[in-house]
Amino acid sequence: MANRSRQLPSHRRLPGLLLLLPAFFFLTTGFASSRYNERQLEAFGRYVGKTYWVMAEEGKRAIFFSAPSPAATSFLPEPKESFQIAEMVEGATQRPAYYYKVSFASGREGYIDVDSFLEQLNLTLLTVDPDRGQKMRSAKESEGESKRAARIRAQPWPEHIKEAVLQRKAVLGMTVKEAREALGKPTRVVKVRDASPLMGQQEQWIYQSGPVLTFTNGLVTRIQTVEAKNE
Repeated sequence: MANRSRQLPSHRRLPGLLLLLPAFFFLTTGFASSRYNERQLEAFGRYVGKTYWVMAEEGKRAIFFSAPSPAATSFLPEPKESFQIAEMVEGATQRPAYYYKVSFASGREGYIDVDSFLEQLNLTLLTVDPDRGQKMRSAKESEGESKRAARIRAQPWPEHIKEAVLQRKAVLGMTVKEAREALGKPTRVVKVRDASPLMGQQEQWIYQSGPVLTFTNGLVTRIQTVEAKNE
């Protein structure tokens, strides 16, 4: 008799169930979006607009998708390829909750979930171009070559001498200054003591793994390879 008194009539239980349905719906559909608090979402947004580079760590690379869903087609970008985060979007499913939409330097677009991005940051996803050092050296060398070319073009030398110096080659008739500008400082300088007095003063400039230049009275009169000189 007591048990019957505890049971509510069905018409009294129904309103209670109806009240619980919205809460249940929120828990199932809003669980993913409530997983992060406002401060976390704000922190995730700070990566938007920045550029990153793909690297292989122990043969592994970050996985990207064609849409914000784990069921979408996945792909692996090329090593050292750069991409920019365009925006953060909600996932098509409850998990992962958020994805970064990215644009690769190749023009391709993709998606990577926020958790995976943060896990791979500074491992397979770098904030600095891995070739930055080499690019800086190349840019510096290019700038140096441009200045060198401008300096050589401004010299009052014959055109064929200028062209040879620009190509770092020695040609007959070069002066000491022109030869040094073309090939740099020689490894050794040898005075030719048995030269004929009628020919004037002679010396040889020897370059390691390079030519041997013979100067007569300050002008290049002979160009030999190291092998030819030793024969």
